[in-house]
Order: sequence, then structure tokens, then C-alpha cells
Amino acid sequence: MPCTGSESSKAPGLRLEHRYSALLKSLLVCVATSCSYVPPPCFPRAALPLPSEVAARYALPCTPQLTTLTKLPGDSALAGELTCGSETIRFHLLQHADQQRPVVLLVPILSGGEDLMRSIARRVVQRGYHAAWCERAGSAMRVPQRSPELEQLFVRTVVQQRVLLAFLRDTTILRPRAFFALGVSMGGIISTVLTAVEPDLDGTAICLAGADLPNIVLDSDESRVVRWRNWRMADGGIGANGLRQELQRELLSDPGRLGPFVDTNSVLLVHATFDEVIRPPHQDLLWESLGRPRRFLLPLGHSSSAMAIDSIIATATGFFHEREPLAEPLATRR
Repeated sequence: MPCTGSESSKAPGLRLEHRYSALLKSLLVCVATSCSYVPPPCFPRAALPLPSEVAARYALPCTPQLTTLTKLPGDSALAGELTCGSETIRFHLLQHADQQRPVVLLVPILSGGEDLMRSIARRVVQRGYHAAWCERAGSAMRVPQRSPELEQLFVRTVVQQRVLLAFLRDTTILRPRAFFALGVSMGGIISTVLTAVEPDLDGTAICLAGADLPNIVLDSDESRVVRWRNWRMADGGIGANGLRQELQRELLSDPGRLGPFVDTNSVLLVHATFDEVIRPPHQDLLWESLGRPRRFLLPLGHSSSAMAIDSIIATATGFFHEREPLAEPLATRR
């Protein structure tokens, strides 16, 4: 039967769509088969004792208080607000059907909005976990922020994650048997610090992150970082070395400094070998500071790793599944 004019006009577009779909599938197969895995060391390093001054920097000022909690339509979703001292934390929770399933705390990234966090959360729930996250404490790398203000924002972000974890541990909404964290990019950097100072985490997946923040800022091609770097050098009348010294002095929340206080076995790293935002030397510094934990390497860049988001989450939740039997019972944490 001959095609009508309408059917004929649609055919080229459909054929092109099928070609792109086939090309994408082929690309993802190539990526999957090109990934490499570095196992954990035979004799993993235990965490060093956390110095009291470091613990104090990220301590909660008081017991968190729940001020609002609203059930949202669909996805068994809740949105709420917590207060803790001067901090107000707005959070979201997507629940699994089983109240006792573990919670995965998703740590916000530098850019990307609510839709991105909810998309990741849904994938986590589909794999058998509750997913929770805070709204960002503030926007980083924005003019006219200076280095001390960036450090204050990093500290506040870590504290806010701890507030949400404290609430999830004590609430009657859930009875999770374990607590995990998943951070990507800036969220991975924050997750490293969080894991060092938060004893209730049973495992952390740190993705697309690195150590040595001063040189990450100087090396990164991320557009927001580049704009802030150029502004800060022009505004301060300083060169790259001057900015590096300023950042080294002010950014105490560098994951390279906190890595030794993390149990090597409790961490999974996911890195991209062609990352132009957090380059491989910075990835390796984080890996070394954490005691060379298990690591997956993707043959992708920073942004293009979004194509492998399902694989990243599958790898992370698989790691969490291995860690579940090691979790301390909830009753003993209260």
C-alpha cells in the first residue's frame, strides 16, 4: 500500500530519530565496556581520630526541630522545614514502600535545580531506598563572594546535611536500618567532609569529586568557577598565585584535609577520566587522601557523565547493599 503524503513526510524524521537512538545505545555500550574498576586495598586504612577543633567546626548547635511537614502528591513525597540554632533547612523526602529500608542522603551539587535532585531521588527509590535531600544553603562561586564566605557556605552546607540526618534518625516517619550519602561534583566534595565528621553514615558514594580546592578553582573549566576566578583576581588585583594562597588560607573544608578521618572501606569513588571540571590529578589526590578506596573510572567528561547516571546510581546502590549488613542497629544510635 503506498504511503500517503502525511506518512511520507514523517518518515525521514522517524528514521533520523531511530538513528540517534541507535547511536546513543551504541555509545552507552562502549562506555559501559570501557569502564574500569580499582578494588579496595587488601589492608584498608581505618579512620584517624577526628581532632576536637574539627568536630567543633561542624557541630550542631542544638537538637533539630521540625517546624513544617507537608505531603506532596505522588511519589510518596514529603517536604518539610527544620530549624537548628540560626539555621533553617528545607528538605525533601521520597519514601520507599518499606519503612525500614535505608535512607540515602543526596547532597546538592553546585548547579542544577529541583528537577535534577528529584530525578536522582526517584532512581534511588526505584532501587530500594528512601531518598532525602536539603535545598541548597546558598549559591557558591557568585560575585561578590570572597574566600572566607565560601568557607562559611561549605561549613553551613555540611551542618545542614547533619541536621537532616539527625532528624531522619529520630523521626517516627521512617525506621531506616542504615544511612548512606551520595554526592556528585560539589556534592561529592561536601560528602567527603560530611563522612569525616558524621558517625551515623554507614557508607558514602562520592562521584566526580576531587581534593585540593585551591587548585581545582584555578584549573577548572566550569563556567561559574571561571567567572568567579576572573572576577576575584581582577577585584583583588592578584594573580593566580595570590588567589591560590588566599584559598589555601581560607578553605579549611578541603576534602584532602578531611580524607584521613574517613574509614577507607566506607567509601566508593566514581571518577571520569576526561573530566575537565575536576581533573584527574585532583581526583587522584582525593583517592589517596581517603586511603585508596574502591573506585570506578568512567571514560567520560564531567557533564557527559550524565549519560551514565543510571549506571552511576546502580553502582552506588550496589555498594550500599554490600554495606547494609554492617550497619549498627537504629536503636543503639538514639
